[in-house]
Amino acid sequence: MSQWLGFTNQKLYQARLLLDQADQSRGKALVDALNESALYQMYDAWVSYLNELAGMAGYRKPVATLENLLEVTPLVTGEMTELRVLRADSYSWLVGFLSQVSAQAQPEPVGQGGVVQSGNLIAVAETSKPDVREWWQALSELIDSQRQNRQES
Repeated sequence: MSQWLGFTNQKLYQARLLLDQADQSRGKALVDALNESALYQMYDAWVSYLNELAGMAGYRKPVATLENLLEVTPLVTGEMTELRVLRADSYSWLVGFLSQVSAQAQPEPVGQGGVVQSGNLIAVAETSKPDVREWWQALSELIDSQRQNRQES
């Protein structure tokens, strides 16, 4: 578990550095690139944290998703249950974060005349990009909180 803990912390730190740089940068292309890079670092931290939890539950092989973690671990902990509840809530920050990571890994669909189409009316009405820093803060706080709860137990 210890190597995963350090790796999780490293990825969260790298994401924060990228977000800090995005806050100081000018130019939409650079800011977008830094935010997307931060999202990938945060996703790596997420997967690393899942592996921390797997190790604590006695599973020693790598896991790639929360669903995979819940399927293979011999003991589902309170931390895993909290994550499962967050993942099941379609309005949670975790679902938004994981959806954005998935969406940025592929081009936006293009319809007739080269117009980008969205199958989600809410997304069409939404004009601002999601706040990556808010997701970073939520992920960092979740991990810190769960780690502190384990230490107090």
